[in-house]
Order: sequence, then structure tokens, then C-alpha cells
Amino acid sequence: MEAGRATLGVAKAIVCAAAIVAVYLISTVRLDRGIVQTNGTPTAGLVAAGVAWLLVVWALLYRDDGVPGVRLGLWNVVTVVAMLLVLMGIPLVLTLWS
Repeated sequence: MEAGRATLGVAKAIVCAAAIVAVYLISTVRLDRGIVQTNGTPTAGLVAAGVAWLLVVWALLYRDDGVPGVRLGLWNVVTVVAMLLVLMGIPLVLTLWS
């Protein structure tokens, strides 16, 4: 039972890391198509951050004990809010620094 929970914890960490990498890449990618050349925009980064955050919320609040509903513990709520700040901050920081 504990091995299953550890595996689920690793999977949740991978989802969070993948969300951060995806938002970073979407915020910074350069698209070259014919005459259209554009860098990642803050809007695209913020939309990607919103979608990624919804995925992260689903992954972090998923209950692994078969009980319907979400698990709202203190650390889960803190982690979800921290991921919101990180994901929304990536495109904003990249925009302000460029």
C-alpha cells in the first residue's frame, strides 16, 4: 500500500514538473512560419499556465484511497497555491525581463 502511494507521489511531482517546463517553453518558443516570426507572448504563456494549473490541481487533489471528492489538506492547498504562483509567474517574469 505504501509503495503505491509513493509511486503516486512521484507521478504527481512529474505532472508538476512537466507543467512548469511546458509553460516555460510555450512562453519562450519562437515560431517561424513564412513571414510570421513571433516569440512566445505573455498571453499564450498565461493561457498555457491556466490550463497547466488546472491539470496540476486535478493531479494534486486526486484522492488515491477510493473516496469520492478531493483531498483538502493544508499541504495540498499550499502546494496548489504555490503552483499557481509559479506557473503564472513564469510568463510574467519572462515578459518583464525581456
